[in-house]
Amino acid sequence: MEVKEFEELISTRGDYGLCPPPISDRETIEILIDHFLGKNWYVALSMSPEQVNTEAIYDIISQYRSKHRTLDKI
Repeated sequence: MEVKEFEELISTRGDYGLCPPPISDRETIEILIDHFLGKNWYVALSMSPEQVNTEAIYDIISQYRSKHRTLDKI
């Protein structure tokens, strides 16, 4: 999701003054999975949503750390 798409999404949530509008935990995870892992990322096994969260976090951390470790060695 691009910043502009996110801004459009939250603009439909109402006016919260100086504070941003709320987003559910589930929607937050879905946005982060789409952003960091891609819209085609999925888990093939039958798991609870909490277990899918664990897989997503592991994949995001693995990919993020490996990219930054490579840059640190340059």
